[in-house]
Amino acid sequence: MITKMGVPFNGLAGAGFSGSYKGMRFFMKTYDKENISVFVYPEPYNFENTKDENKEKVEFPYTHEGVDQCIDWLNQKYIDDKDKWDEAFNSRMNAE
Repeated sequence: MITKMGVPFNGLAGAGFSGSYKGMRFFMKTYDKENISVFVYPEPYNFENTKDENKEKVEFPYTHEGVDQCIDWLNQKYIDDKDKWDEAFNSRMNAE
């Protein structure tokens, strides 16, 4: 389960915040200080090296409550697409 712990609210306006959970990678950033853009994409690559067509994006308000919404969405996205994330995770593990 992804938690809010460690997500730097003010840092979202800077470099953003990235993480991963069992095959699902994510990146959160505010570009306009009004909304948080949240991207999810499969492992193994980082945000910059993942093709745009493999990324899904949603936006939430740039508020502390918006960060909570981001985390809730990420956890639901993991559940909804668990087979996809498991495949990405297992592919990464088999390549090592």
